[in-house]
Amino acid sequence: MTGRVADSVAVVTGGARGIGEATARRLAEEGADVVVADVLGEQAETTAEAIAADTGRETLAVECDVGDESAVEAMAETVAERFGEVDILVNNAGIRVDPKPVTEADEESWDRIIAVNQKGVAFCTKHLIPLMTGGGDEEGGTESGATEGNGSVVNVASMGAEVARPDWAQYDSTKGAVVAMTKDMACDHAPDGVRVNAVSPGYVVTEYHLPDDPEEAREYREEQTTPSADGPGVLKRAADPREIADAVLFLASDEASFVTGTNLRVDGGVSAVGTGFDWDPA
Repeated sequence: MTGRVADSVAVVTGGARGIGEATARRLAEEGADVVVADVLGEQAETTAEAIAADTGRETLAVECDVGDESAVEAMAETVAERFGEVDILVNNAGIRVDPKPVTEADEESWDRIIAVNQKGVAFCTKHLIPLMTGGGDEEGGTESGATEGNGSVVNVASMGAEVARPDWAQYDSTKGAVVAMTKDMACDHAPDGVRVNAVSPGYVVTEYHLPDDPEEAREYREEQTTPSADGPGVLKRAADPREIADAVLFLASDEASFVTGTNLRVDGGVSAVGTGFDWDPA
């Protein structure tokens, strides 16, 4: 990997839309070939094709449920066959469940959110780090002959890992686990030449929030990302996915060569004031 991310290979999970799509596109704009991995297979194909057309970079779409280790292993094999090695892994895939206190949460919802948000990070890191460190085949190297570690893992956590919110124990606890894993994995893989960091977004306007009507969606996005008196955090607005993608790009790039084991809060100051989305300076 040279420059920012030029001529690297990046895998972005949950890359079909939202923060993942913005990240995959941002990495490609800076010269990376990109794997768009998502459980939404058709949408991953559409996103990958659009990024390739717009940037001229090579892209690959892979349908993958990160909560299923066998699916992750198959995805890693597909990536190895196509590219031979990986330089960047962005563990972005995540789900929400209906917010409720733990006294009302059922076992099925716990199992699913832990599988995707927590185990998914572990599974993807487990099967893709070997492609960064020369463990891609029995000879200790990848198809491209890489034998030295030179990789970056960026995990997408949440400001909810650090700021309490009523009814969000399930989601926020999985993101807290991601922050903890990030620090431990940074220790584990530093000898391999692999840096591991996290970003914790605040309120980001994605397809999850947008109305179906395109014009209404455009207006809603503009309204939410414009500062207002009752907006969230210190900056009093929500983020556009590209603003999170820019932070991921920094951590993934050589410009963050001395940064590992950190959690970069990209939340408009929500965690700085420590009172969740609502902040009244008075």
